[in-house]
Amino acid sequence: METEMLDQKQLDNLSKRVTAAVGLSKLQALSTTQAQMCEVMLAKRLEKVDYQTDQIKDAEFVGIYEMVTEELQPIDW
Repeated sequence: METEMLDQKQLDNLSKRVTAAVGLSKLQALSTTQAQMCEVMLAKRLEKVDYQTDQIKDAEFVGIYEMVTEELQPIDW
């Protein structure tokens, strides 16, 4: 994930927000490929908002998770 534009505090906050929005058990159930897909999509979203993490709504984290797990590579795939 492109994280050069975020400091450690921002990364920690972003991680907490993603976990709170999606749920730890769901994140832990992702395959490596699914996790990578989520990271790529989040990185692209961060780039679009110039790495201003507060510009990303929690529903967007859920949307990225759902797009990956329901459309791109379903969990039972």
